Amino acid sequence: MNPLISVIIPVYNPGEHLLKCLDSITGQTYRNLEIILVDDGSTDGSDIICDEYAAKDSRVVCVHQPNSGVSTTRNNGIALAHGDYIHFPDSDDFLEPDTYEYLLGLMNEHQVDAVNFEYFVTYPSHETAHQLADAHYGMFDTEGAHRIVLTDEPFCCNKLYHKHLLEGLQFRTDIFRGEDSLFAQQALDRAEKIWFDKRPLYHYVQSEESACRGVFRPSQLTAMKLYDAYLPLFSEKYPNLHQPLLSMMANLSITLYCDMYADQKPYKEERKALFQTYKTYYRKLDLRKLDKRRRFKFRSFRCAKSAFCRLHLRKG
Repeated sequence: MNPLISVIIPVYNPGEHLLKCLDSITGQTYRNLEIILVDDGSTDGSDIICDEYAAKDSRVVCVHQPNSGVSTTRNNGIALAHGDYIHFPDSDDFLEPDTYEYLLGLMNEHQVDAVNFEYFVTYPSHETAHQLADAHYGMFDTEGAHRIVLTDEPFCCNKLYHKHLLEGLQFRTDIFRGEDSLFAQQALDRAEKIWFDKRPLYHYVQSEESACRGVFRPSQLTAMKLYDAYLPLFSEKYPNLHQPLLSMMANLSITLYCDMYADQKPYKEERKALFQTYKTYYRKLDLRKLDKRRRFKFRSFRCAKSAFCRLHLRKG
């Protein structure tokens, strides 16, 4: 029996990257795929490319919608999916040729509900493989998986989910940064066993056109809603994860603040409010439980945020 994998791809102006993405998926060694392309009002010709792939490959389903954002797009894709397993690649990234064959082998071998796999960070001139310590790979229960995803593996696109994990679950449409990480945690919370594999299979392409890899947008400040969204999991259900959650939110606050600083627009009130939020997380953190590097980072930003941002820009 060959289970069906639904591959849900939100498409919004990925430019030249779309062809490589679609070729890497339609060319997979595992053939029993349902490839759902949801065109989110593209204006760069990607909508035509999606129709062309649907016309020549019966496994490809293409739907078009007015521009509604990536969460609505993925939710619409979920509504169309019939697969036994679900994957959410982005339209400007691509996969190794045997990705799905390999992942299904892991699913069957280890009898798990989900697999987290590694990725390459792919630049125009080179790429690097993301790797963790060996202790972060193998079989984990739900709480252990939450900890690793929260601190080291936040993406939704480097996970294959059994369909039962996603029943009734949707991406938040009111959060525009980190919503995929939240979705991944909510899905994995329904799993009993998760396998973390060290082989890189996903190519995470760095480009200006990518949704979270370009200039700062004020909508990204909605990421501050993540704390309240995570709280039922990482404070009430898994209290040992509350401190890692605070650390993640403090780090995200710094990133957003530096992004605003680099954008060279006033954002005076936004930066003020964000820094106040950061201080709230900082006061709740037990700094003794952080490694020296993160402890120094958080203290430095707390004491001299503008100097911190200047140094950050110089290093970047």
